[in-house]
Amino acid sequence: MLTDDDRARIAMAHEACQIADLARLAITTRDPASALAQAHQLLVTAHRLLEAAHAYAHGTNPPESFASTHPEEAADDITDWLGRHQEGEFDHSAGTFLQIR
Repeated sequence: MLTDDDRARIAMAHEACQIADLARLAITTRDPASALAQAHQLLVTAHRLLEAAHAYAHGTNPPESFASTHPEEAADDITDWLGRHQEGEFDHSAGTFLQIR
């Protein structure tokens, strides 16, 4: 069974992956309106990361999000993200993100 700390860590990692993807999009955006929308989404996601980190630091329930309500699916998403972005650096034989603690 997952603890609140587990859920908060998963939520933090899930939001961090989303921030990285949003930041990558911002690099190639050429449309000003799209750039503004992406920057706004990045800040919203960063705020969710901050809330999850706060929950982790204080041992409280993480805020409700996809990652905190579906931690196993979020952990699988994180594992996939790591595999796509850290080729050669992530040992898939160690299991999923959820299993690596």
